[in-house]
Amino acid sequence: MQGDELLEEGFVFETVEFAVERAFQEAKLRAAGIDAGRYGDLADPTFLGHGALKAMHESGISLLGQVHMTQRFRLRRAARLDEPLTVAGGVTRIEDVPRGRRVWCRFRYVDGEGREVCETERSGLRPDPARRRGPGGGAAAPGEEGFREVAEHPLMPEGVAAYSDDTLNAIHNDPEVAARYGFRAPIAAGLMGIHYYIAALSGEGMPERLDLSIRFLRPMFWDDRLSLQRRNGRMRLVNPEGKPVSEAEFSLP
Repeated sequence: MQGDELLEEGFVFETVEFAVERAFQEAKLRAAGIDAGRYGDLADPTFLGHGALKAMHESGISLLGQVHMTQRFRLRRAARLDEPLTVAGGVTRIEDVPRGRRVWCRFRYVDGEGREVCETERSGLRPDPARRRGPGGGAAAPGEEGFREVAEHPLMPEGVAAYSDDTLNAIHNDPEVAARYGFRAPIAAGLMGIHYYIAALSGEGMPERLDLSIRFLRPMFWDDRLSLQRRNGRMRLVNPEGKPVSEAEFSLP
C-alpha cells in the first residue's frame, strides 16, 4: 500500500486545518439515514475522524483497502459546525499480524485559542491483498443478557457509497475493489457505524463531554440491516446473522 514505507512508530503526520462543515455533515448524515438537522449548530464528533483521515492522506499515506479496527473519542467539549480546528497526530504503535500490518495512531484537535477540543485514537489493518481473505472479526460475546434493541439501521448500497464518495478508500463503494480484498460486497466505513452510537447517546442533545471507545468486529456490508442494542454503558451493532459487527463502551464525564 502506498505510504507503507513511511509508517513506523513515531511517524508524525502533516498538521492540517479542518472544520466540520455544515453542508458536509448534512450530506453524510443523510447518507447514513440520520436526520441531518438533529444536532443544530453542533458537530457530530464522529466527523472529527475525517480530520485524521485528511492528515493521513496529506502525509502520503494511502487509505485504499485499509480496514478500521478500533476508534476512541475523548471529547472535551462539543465542536461547532464550521469551527476551524488544527489536527496533529502520529503513529504510536505498529504490529505485524497474520493479514498484514496493524497501525495505531493518535490525534489532537485544537481550537483557535489553543484549547484541546478532542483527542482521538484509532487503529487500522493495512491488509496484504496476496493473502486474499478479508479480515475477520472477534467472536460474539457468548450468552450476554440484558441488551435491548433501541434502534434499527438498514444500510443501503447507495447510502454507503455516498458516505464514502471521496474515493480515499474504494473498498467502501466499489464491488471490484471490495472483492480484491476478500469481501463479498463493499463494506460501510467504520465511522459510518459510529454515527449510530452518537445518535443513541444524543437523544436529549449532543453531550458536551464524552469518552467513547469502539471496537470493530466484523464488516458492515452495504446491504446489512443493523440492530443497535444497549445495556448500561455498553452498546453494540448486530448484523442480520445475529453477530455483533462492532461494540462500544462510553461514559459521559
